[in-house]
Amino acid sequence: MARNPEINSLLSLLDDEDESIAVNAMAELLNREAELGEALAELQESSHPLLRRRGHQLQAAITLRRRRREFIRKLQAPRVDLIDGLIDVHLQWYDNDSRPELESLWSDFRQEAARCPLHTLEELAYFMRKSGFTAQPETTLRPENYCIGPILENHTGSAALLAAIAGAITPAPFRMVRVMGDFALYDGEGRLLVPAHDWQLCPAPGIGLCEFWDPRMLLRYASMTLFSCAVNSDSFRYVLTIAQALSGTTGDETLDYLPYPYCPADEEPESDGAEESGKNPGR
Repeated sequence: MARNPEINSLLSLLDDEDESIAVNAMAELLNREAELGEALAELQESSHPLLRRRGHQLQAAITLRRRRREFIRKLQAPRVDLIDGLIDVHLQWYDNDSRPELESLWSDFRQEAARCPLHTLEELAYFMRKSGFTAQPETTLRPENYCIGPILENHTGSAALLAAIAGAITPAPFRMVRVMGDFALYDGEGRLLVPAHDWQLCPAPGIGLCEFWDPRMLLRYASMTLFSCAVNSDSFRYVLTIAQALSGTTGDETLDYLPYPYCPADEEPESDGAEESGKNPGR
């Protein structure tokens, strides 16, 4: 199929030595992603180093956009796989990481857990404690605590994610709850397993005090916490990309609903001469 002449024209600008020209061409190509066809593969195989580099940059940008679109689709689906979603959350922050590597990391952990009996809260508490998993306070200063890769590698992380991960390795139908600020697993028989208290088992308060969380709520919570981490660290790029992942938009218009400095400040209305002089024309 013949390629659109406009696309060919934009592609020809990618080897321009003027970076601003190439960047503007890439931005337009991103907006016309569906029309690129085999162009990206051709660019990445080019003998021209500059074309090859910009081809890889364009491919990386498109991959990130597709990840964000896929993530919002999962959040809107009737059912969402928790671990698959946590890998998506991880990739919003560590965007150079590999999904297959994260899936392998989870598979290894799941196999290790499968060698142990995990049918009761006591058994689950023993396994998580023996494996060295330690909960950290909920914070917007430690993004790694909300990403499944570092959690599985370092055995430390947010209590919310540790509760979710523990719930994912047991065949028992435990439910994730938040009770008086603590995340826990509830066994349906009046007991809680609380990661933040060294995997302590304790009686559950009245059911009215238990806020039950489903996977979608946890994924949004982890993503929103990463968004706050990005704001705290002035990471403009991650403010934009995570906002896009949560909202499902892909263009710069995402910033329109964010406060300054992530979108331009509203222009001050022009004052008339009377207001500038401090005089009231009505008097």
